[in-house]
Amino acid sequence: GAPFTATCSQSTVLPPQDIHGTFAAMVSFTGWVALATFVAQNTAAALLMRYAKTRMEPYNSAVAVLLQEVALKLPISVVLFAVECGGFGQMVQKIRRDFSERPQEWAQLSVPALLYLVTNISVYVGYDNLEAALGMVMYQSKIVFTAIFSVTLLNKKISVNQWCAVFVLVLGVIAAQGLLFPQPAPEAQAHAHHGHGHGKHGGGRSLAAAAEKNRVVGMGAFLLAAVCTSFASVYFERMLKGSRKPSLWLRNIQLAIYCGLVATATVLQEEDAARASEGWLHGFGAYTWATVMMNVAGGLLVAITIKYADNIVRGFAQAVAIIVSSVASYFLFDFQITPTFVFGVCLVGLAILLYGNALPIDCCTSWCPDADAAERKSLVGADSEMKSSSEAHQSSSRDSPPPSRPDQHV
Repeated sequence: GAPFTATCSQSTVLPPQDIHGTFAAMVSFTGWVALATFVAQNTAAALLMRYAKTRMEPYNSAVAVLLQEVALKLPISVVLFAVECGGFGQMVQKIRRDFSERPQEWAQLSVPALLYLVTNISVYVGYDNLEAALGMVMYQSKIVFTAIFSVTLLNKKISVNQWCAVFVLVLGVIAAQGLLFPQPAPEAQAHAHHGHGHGKHGGGRSLAAAAEKNRVVGMGAFLLAAVCTSFASVYFERMLKGSRKPSLWLRNIQLAIYCGLVATATVLQEEDAARASEGWLHGFGAYTWATVMMNVAGGLLVAITIKYADNIVRGFAQAVAIIVSSVASYFLFDFQITPTFVFGVCLVGLAILLYGNALPIDCCTSWCPDADAAERKSLVGADSEMKSSSEAHQSSSRDSPPPSRPDQHV
């Protein structure tokens, strides 16, 4: 989603000049608990999805997304919205009134809903073809596309620090994927060696080629997911810019309905022989259900982390999740942690923190010491201006439900 959230109402608000000061003071104890849970959920979701896709029976990704939206996320959002409204009767009346008064807004929501659906299915396909650690790193390329779409569609000012972060992120993703210093993948080397040892040169080459093909498919799937979620987030922000801030749960209901309809149509038009003989839930075991529920929990946790912690701390959580998933992949999937991968992960972590202004680094001051002071101030001050604006909004809505954000619907 669009990473422009400032310190939330539940956190201690620091003056702009102290934003890089006491890190622990930026969030409450509840915020730290939420962020620790966020790290655990991000890591577990990636590992579970990879495990279910590679070690368990094959299942239909579109059916998994359909269950995720209609069977779990929609009922949860309905219940929470009913509690917020003071009862199911009042909730139904509010939904009917909102639909009759703002039909165009409901129609516009179909665009991000469709893009989020494509994102979810692409992520499933990505983890089916790419290691969990590599997938998480690749998916962070959404920061690049979010910055580009924010500039082109919203005319937002991106600070020098953030453009530096975009460049560092691209370099980090390339390095983590082994494209900076190309080498044969460890699996390909092993397969090829096995083939040569048994005199089956063609078999070794075909296995290596298949592994490389899967890797390309996985990278393409995560790249598509990053583009779709970035565009959906910026489109969502543009649609709501300057308008009312409806309930988070109402937005989740709307998006879940659209996603459910499109996912159902997608499943029905697919040719799936296993579904015809074994039913829609073929291949759904304990790990698959755990994956679906973990993804639903992720959508709800985003709302909690936004409420109790700011974007800077969330950046730290994402970086930690990538590191934890890398270590876990080493033990669970025999993932080979190469020097180039470690270098790439470090660059991606640096980019996340730099983009969120979580590091006391001023790229303009460090690299352009002779630049005009006024120009330098206007460039670097873009983030402070956005943070002040967001803090003012948070201050005016402390007693109301948190505003809906595009990345709350995962």
